[in-house]
Amino acid sequence: MTYIYETADNANYDLLRAYADYNMSHPTEAESIVWEILKSRSIDGHKFRRQHIIKDYIVDFVCLHKKLVIEIDGQYHLEDKQIVKDKSRTEDLQKSGFTVIRFTNEEVVANTQEVLRNIKKALMEIIPSDKKKVQNSPKAPSTWRGLGEAVRADAFAVDAACSGNPGPMEYQGIDLTTGARVFHFGPVKGTNNIGEFLAIVHALALCWQKGWHDKTIYSDSYNAILWVSKGKCKTTLERTPQTEQLFQIIARAENWLRTHQYRNPIIKWETQKWGEVPADFGRK
Repeated sequence: MTYIYETADNANYDLLRAYADYNMSHPTEAESIVWEILKSRSIDGHKFRRQHIIKDYIVDFVCLHKKLVIEIDGQYHLEDKQIVKDKSRTEDLQKSGFTVIRFTNEEVVANTQEVLRNIKKALMEIIPSDKKKVQNSPKAPSTWRGLGEAVRADAFAVDAACSGNPGPMEYQGIDLTTGARVFHFGPVKGTNNIGEFLAIVHALALCWQKGWHDKTIYSDSYNAILWVSKGKCKTTLERTPQTEQLFQIIARAENWLRTHQYRNPIIKWETQKWGEVPADFGRK
């Protein structure tokens, strides 16, 4: 199924984003437990986001590939008025194609493994119809919509992650049409900027190899896009025996840029408008 980013309208987005950021920095114990499981993609490799804005709502967790929302309910969700609100919210999300499953704080803390099994079960039940839509629908959208701006579905999104600066670095590319990971490299000792640069070049080289000369590449790194346009990785990382292999890879990437006249559009992913780039490693 094509990635679809459901976001608030312009009038509400900034306020919702502020609430979401606060919630992310003040998680409940139950939310922390669930996020530790979800952020590692330990559930069959599925990527989840937390405190994600969908329409006029902030959901606790969502797998956008499968349109599965997970809500963790505290005591106030047992109040009559909140029960009615939750029911209305769930129905609205369901109309937009989302499946919503709920767990109480107590369920998560006392029986984490059962919660995990129920999440896996929900994902398994969604997959068959999801795949069928991809294979059979002749009207698959060619763009995504994010706050009134078009995001192309025939595209790769790339991102890097680094623990420390420098530190263990890795990067990956995601196909926005299928949501599948199309390449991954690392971890090796490096920096995030190097990873972002190499990820773009890797995507360009793959597109060149496959003949996909019009496929768009999204990156959320302005520096990396600039380095690629100039054909030079302007890193200040020290060249040592531990980083020598990485520097050789950088040299090959720079040489590829010098010797190939690619025409793939490289576009800055607008995180504030569209949420985290789909290739994000989810470690924030």
